[in-house]
Amino acid sequence: MSTYTFVLNKASKDKRVAALARICKSKGIATADINDEFDRRKAILFVEPRAKAPADSSEYKYVFDYARLSMDEDFIRDNNYLTALALKKIFLKEYGTTKKKVLIMGWGKLTSQLERVFTDTDIHILNFNKYKVQELMPKYGDKAYFETAPLKDFDIVINTIPKNIVNSGDFKKGTTVFELASAPYGVSGDTSVIDYRILPGLPGVYSPTKAATIAFDAIERFLKIQESKPTIVLCINASSCCYLKLLPVLEELTKYYKLIPVLSQNANLPNRFVDIEYFRKDIIRITGNAIITTIAGAEVLSSKKEIAASLVLPATGNTIAKLTNAVTDTPVTMAVKALLRNSKPCIIGISTNDALSGNASNIGTLLNRKCYYFIPYGQDDYVNKPFSMVCDFSRAKDTIDAALLGKQIQPIVIA
Repeated sequence: MSTYTFVLNKASKDKRVAALARICKSKGIATADINDEFDRRKAILFVEPRAKAPADSSEYKYVFDYARLSMDEDFIRDNNYLTALALKKIFLKEYGTTKKKVLIMGWGKLTSQLERVFTDTDIHILNFNKYKVQELMPKYGDKAYFETAPLKDFDIVINTIPKNIVNSGDFKKGTTVFELASAPYGVSGDTSVIDYRILPGLPGVYSPTKAATIAFDAIERFLKIQESKPTIVLCINASSCCYLKLLPVLEELTKYYKLIPVLSQNANLPNRFVDIEYFRKDIIRITGNAIITTIAGAEVLSSKKEIAASLVLPATGNTIAKLTNAVTDTPVTMAVKALLRNSKPCIIGISTNDALSGNASNIGTLLNRKCYYFIPYGQDDYVNKPFSMVCDFSRAKDTIDAALLGKQIQPIVIA
């Protein structure tokens, strides 16, 4: 990390920011204020919780906010543990004990840490995940509820779910609700009728140095892993109906590869499926890299020896036709061409309405062409769209791994 500059908003009131600066100084890592001048390509930008990333954040080498850090299981566990410890301090100050009857709404990773800390508390669980019912019943018995619970039986409630799941009127007047989730929080309605305490960023308030340390450690782990991962150029086309399906796939792929995102011109346009600005921010957050949106920017990828392959996902019929006929007039087609010139594999994940009509011959040509590999695909709606085919997004990693060995995953066409 010593080759990077750690960029912080040094005017932030969040105590974790100052603690991070001290950690960097102790390790000989340069720091800069967000308003300073520095090389953004060699910068690690840390965005504290609930703060907005600057408009030019896509220029940074890596952007770390708590949404990105939450991809690290160790960070999630340790940060949740600090949250639970902080809440215990509040309990002891408020009640002088934790031996209370409490309802926890949500049974996830934060709740497991609350269980770890509140060992002498009479805990009841309101669960909203039907797949966890069988796990809960042996542990809690009649203290476990699914979807509904006798809320008026509880004087103290802890919510961990960032979604309006109950109404304030469901509680008896004066019930204390400790809100540990992020917006939009768990309670809707007139919260003035209850003792509603929104408690954001408890680790930063009660344990800023420890909270900063676990964040720093998570960033350091991420960077070390990134250095050992194969680099894949991620080429995104304008099959916008697939964008929501694409994001969780990318979250998974970043565990195994470094992704350099390239967007075609049409992929940057507003559409009816996602807010394109939020989609772009998600791509930057997930990959940790700026998005290439120009042909010139894509052309220079040919000189990066560390790049192992290109992944076109989703690949529209328009792009498939252009690749088949060597047309290079978009950032995506240029990125693929730039890597093909060095015999780097290109993995195609088709999503097109004319796969079995106008583009059938083009797909067939690429199947028979050196360096092209296909994610298994099939008809997605043969009744209403008989010529349409879409790849199985969940098979992306398996296809990439096979392609890097020069093999085509089978079967290519799936039912």
